[in-house]
Amino acid sequence: MHPNGPINASTSAHRTWREAWHQRWRAPHSIRVSLTALVLTCVLPATVLWSVLAYVDYQQQRDRIYGEALRVAQNLRSDLDRELTSVESALRILATSSELAAGDLPGFHRRAVDALKFQIGNNFVLSDRDGRQHINTLLPFGPATPARIGPVLMRPVFESGNPYLTGLFESGIGRARSVAMGVPVFKNQEVVFSLNAVLAPEHIGEALRRKRLPEGWIAAVLDGDGSIVARTRDSERFVGQKATPSLLQRALVEPEGTFESVTKDGVQVFTAFTRSGLSSWTVAVGAPKQVLVSELNRAMAWQLLGAVLAMGLGLWAAGRLARRVSSSVQSLIDPALALGSGRPVELQPTRLKEVQSVGQALVQAQRMLQHAQHQAHHDALTGLCNRVLFDEVAAHELATARRHQTGCAVLMIDLDGFKAVNDQQGHAAGDLVLKLAAERIRASIRASDVAARIGGDEFAVLLGDADASGAQHIADKLVEALAAPYADVLAPVSASIGLALYPQAGVGLTELLAAADGALYAAKAAGKRRSAMAG
Repeated sequence: MHPNGPINASTSAHRTWREAWHQRWRAPHSIRVSLTALVLTCVLPATVLWSVLAYVDYQQQRDRIYGEALRVAQNLRSDLDRELTSVESALRILATSSELAAGDLPGFHRRAVDALKFQIGNNFVLSDRDGRQHINTLLPFGPATPARIGPVLMRPVFESGNPYLTGLFESGIGRARSVAMGVPVFKNQEVVFSLNAVLAPEHIGEALRRKRLPEGWIAAVLDGDGSIVARTRDSERFVGQKATPSLLQRALVEPEGTFESVTKDGVQVFTAFTRSGLSSWTVAVGAPKQVLVSELNRAMAWQLLGAVLAMGLGLWAAGRLARRVSSSVQSLIDPALALGSGRPVELQPTRLKEVQSVGQALVQAQRMLQHAQHQAHHDALTGLCNRVLFDEVAAHELATARRHQTGCAVLMIDLDGFKAVNDQQGHAAGDLVLKLAAERIRASIRASDVAARIGGDEFAVLLGDADASGAQHIADKLVEALAAPYADVLAPVSASIGLALYPQAGVGLTELLAAADGALYAAKAAGKRRSAMAG
């Protein structure tokens, strides 16, 4: 016998036993075995159980608060974007006024002063490339004044020809902190002026305060350099200061995120922030950490009591629960196979809510798959929304309007002379007209509005948060845009538009579309190339 024979045999037997144990451990286990193991694990020392449960609960609650804080920050960012977009839209309209086009600066000064009644900003400033102010509504009209909104602040308007939002700065009059939104004023395709609306931080702060935050929460708006523009608490104290280093480090680099931090006034918070794609400003929201700590202490007390009860009842309940869970889970096998094969999903009755939820999810998944096969959300030719998506968005907008008691409008658009294009030049030319018309519609409405191709040469536009004056203005703008010549198209094409206001013309989408359609036919009957408002 080899001298190492017994040792080698013992080693081989140990290896065989270890491999068999690993294979058995890695093999699938039944629910009964898994639940029994779970109950036995619960009998471990109470301190281990409490620590694990407390940590898991803390993580879940923290993630929930992070998610809620991020949603609040995103909503505030959307509100701020709408606020700034409305200021930009008002400036664009003012920049194309007849007085400014004719060089009538005294007349434009009067128009600008009147526009302030709509609370667009604190004052308007018309400045040239060198920063000289030709008009400042805080001052009587007179010769150009030295630069107060300096050339450096508004240089991007002249360089890019696009609107620009400054960060926080000290205005020349009163040395008050302000921000400014500027839009270009063109003459012979050259930017000759920057028309600026000067906004006080209180204007931005009011937009924040309209959103009621949970008790103890705080929100702030940072400009592109990280300076505090507005704050829901102690704004007089902190506006103009830089944000905390931890927030600056994240917000200036990442578009969105969450982390723990300490506020300027020393409060520990769970912070969520999100940056606006329109203005490069950041909205930050902080939820006080102390609230979660108090909840955690209460949860630990209940977990201690639950652990004691679980030790006595767990093993008894494990057997009964294992049978119920095993039977319920196995009942989902046939519905899952039916979903994959396309057969109708039929669910067996069960008393477990989780299994019910999974079964209902299977049913819903089948409905969604069937629904997705025959529905698309955008028109293939124009890229606009189709009727299905338009109806969904409109239903949401109407619900928002009802909840906030605001207005909105539906526009029905029909191209005049479109049939002649198809008859004279063929469908390729007609498709070109439809594409160009869709581009003009998109360019004429606000970013928050929704345009859709309903069918043929019919389009619809949903104007959110719009009154009669605003809707009529956009309708007139669309009439002019759609009546402009179309390249290589011989037949003249224009548009007739019907408007229906919520809630005057109806409270439901069907009513509004019918009212807008009726107004559209009235516009056509009146001679086409015009708009008509539903009575």
